Amino acid sequence: MAQHSVTSGFHRLLCFYELLRFFRKRGMDPVYMEILEEGFTEFFESTVPSNPLNSEYLLPTHISGLLHRKKATVRLLETNDRWFGITYKEDKDAVIESIHRLIQSGSYAKDLYSDL
Repeated sequence: MAQHSVTSGFHRLLCFYELLRFFRKRGMDPVYMEILEEGFTEFFESTVPSNPLNSEYLLPTHISGLLHRKKATVRLLETNDRWFGITYKEDKDAVIESIHRLIQSGSYAKDLYSDL
């Protein structure tokens, strides 16, 4: 179990840094990216060890904390797009199908990272 926890935690860390890279390429404020990374490091060190398989670094929670402490402002962008994500393994098939439909319609490139 300990090996799985370490592997899972390391995988989450790698996924987070891929996400940071993706956001940076799309123009997210570099200052926020630094704050987000600091918060993730704190989260990873304090929360993940006690619950490595179910810990989530929720961006809305992080941003809400910054707003309450008056450390950030947020500009919301309107969209007609639908958000979907994976929290549990049971969510995976629905998200795969949703992304597949977006690729078929031409909304997404087949290789989502081709422009990075």
